[in-house]
Amino acid sequence: MLGNVNSLLALASDPNYEAKVTGPLQLLQELGWRSSQGVLKANILFLFDDAKDRKAASPFLVLIIEDCFVQLGDDNSLGKEYTYEIKFKTTGKNYVFAAENFKALEKWVTVLTITPMDYIRITKQSFLEQIDDLEEESRKKSGANSRDE
Repeated sequence: MLGNVNSLLALASDPNYEAKVTGPLQLLQELGWRSSQGVLKANILFLFDDAKDRKAASPFLVLIIEDCFVQLGDDNSLGKEYTYEIKFKTTGKNYVFAAENFKALEKWVTVLTITPMDYIRITKQSFLEQIDDLEEESRKKSGANSRDE
């Protein structure tokens, strides 16, 4: 999925748009684990290098949580506790994360699992409101036209 970079950066730093979940996360990369600050807003996960720098800095990774599934990681094979994986179906890309404790792991996995459905529900509601507005405008115009005749 494509996204407008400027809009995504604005969303990442917008204090008026409430984050669903924030907290320290570690991301598994080729050279090892990278510490970061995760922020989930709507269905978009932003990863920042530093929690304090979040408002000024750009995220080093942006994931749109769509067409993917979330599963618990194998702590034994990964050598780290409290891991989970986001697997994208279309691209085949996998991202492995580690939370700081079990409670944080539970929170991240739960919210990331329901995020795509929440986004679909909100988008559907927005479309229905737009349709209602258009139908109302159409009724007003047709009512005004019938009075003019």
